[in-house]
Amino acid sequence: MDVRARLDTSFEAFRDEIDAANERRDRMLKVARDVTGLSKKVIFHLHRFRIADGWPFAGEEHNAGILQEAHGKLEHIYTILRACALDEGLAGPSDRPSVLMLRNERNIGGAIEELVEAVSFLYFLEHNALIPHGVVQDPLRSPTGTLLVYIAPMRYLLGLSDLTGELMRFGINAASAPAALFILAQVLGTQQQIYYALERLVPYYPAVGKKQQVSLASIHKVQDAAYAIRIRSAEYGHDKHLLEAFARRAAEPQTEEGACR
Repeated sequence: MDVRARLDTSFEAFRDEIDAANERRDRMLKVARDVTGLSKKVIFHLHRFRIADGWPFAGEEHNAGILQEAHGKLEHIYTILRACALDEGLAGPSDRPSVLMLRNERNIGGAIEELVEAVSFLYFLEHNALIPHGVVQDPLRSPTGTLLVYIAPMRYLLGLSDLTGELMRFGINAASAPAALFILAQVLGTQQQIYYALERLVPYYPAVGKKQQVSLASIHKVQDAAYAIRIRSAEYGHDKHLLEAFARRAAEPQTEEGACR
């Protein structure tokens, strides 16, 4: 085989490899869009959680159904991701991510963050705590423990950062609950735990810095809502509709004109 023939053969192999990589990327991006949409639906579904006395250990039938259905929706997402990993050959030979998984991680990274946000919100409602990385990662392993879809630590942290916004919405929705201040205190404590843990990473990861600004705004809204409830409850008693209205008003962004009043 002459030099020209060898070059033609090599370039054909390169072409086939690039075409295969592009097709894999397109398929993974489609999976990522599906996972992102389904994860958002899980979050919306969890906001139907009804606040009652005894949270987070409330045994109300409505809440039990909400949580059980959320677990089913998440299992559907896990099934999609596991199938994608097997179809695309992302599984590693051991308890480590494969080279192909690391090479294509960015194609589904945003969807993984959305999934972490949904799973961590469910875990908070059930346990009033932050979800460990291992609990998020375990459903995306094979029966033998091999990693199918790798959840990078940074994706996990960025997903927790997004959780602060959902916690803020949960806290504001709980403003009319009998134990509103207790719930807001739990929400605020979890938000601050996330915020201060991530603050040290800001100089090294610009993506964290952007999310920290949003997290801080969510923390301030919860603080303002708790302040409004404590102050207004002394004036208006425990009228749940009024307290909820004051909490929502405190959480709304203030204009310069409104802030001066």
